[in-house]
Amino acid sequence: MTTFPAYATNFELHPKEGEAARHLGALLAGLGRVNFTFTVADASVNQGQTACDLDCALVKALCGRGAETIHLPLPPYVSQELDFAFKFNEHSVAVEIEKANREKILRDILKCHIYLHAGADFAVIVLPRNYSHKHGVWNLFGFGIERYDECRKYGFGTAEKFGRIMLLGFNQHEATTNRLITKAIREEMRVKAAAPMMAT
Repeated sequence: MTTFPAYATNFELHPKEGEAARHLGALLAGLGRVNFTFTVADASVNQGQTACDLDCALVKALCGRGAETIHLPLPPYVSQELDFAFKFNEHSVAVEIEKANREKILRDILKCHIYLHAGADFAVIVLPRNYSHKHGVWNLFGFGIERYDECRKYGFGTAEKFGRIMLLGFNQHEATTNRLITKAIREEMRVKAAAPMMAT
């Protein structure tokens, strides 16, 4: 495993109106820069797959702005835990971070409904604008906005529930040169991670 310093910035909310935006907008939009690390597996392990600790870094940043981490008990039939939950101004918030797969965003929206049903006041899906993978770069935030707005337009959920669900977009940079993470930079990370193995 090889780690690389990175950071998230340019946080943006969608939608910018509604109950969630009213109660959480200032907290989330004012995050600024959040430092985290990318981890690249050795080339022999899953072809240099990347992962990151953005969830831990985001929790720390939110707590620095007055939030408090909490445990949100979920129904026994929900097999996958949420990424984290926090309380801010007496409101409980469930957070789901989609780091990789645009096809899972609809599932994330469904999971947000489950979290609201389990007692959360609000739910947030965190999505990068530049998720880099071996075939290119996906704007997961843009894709999430499309799915979110289509759900509202075609009645896939209620207006009340969607008023309590928010998307949070961000840009991710590698910290050494402040470049936006792209397919090329991801490949650079993979090559650097493989270099120690090649040297042995």
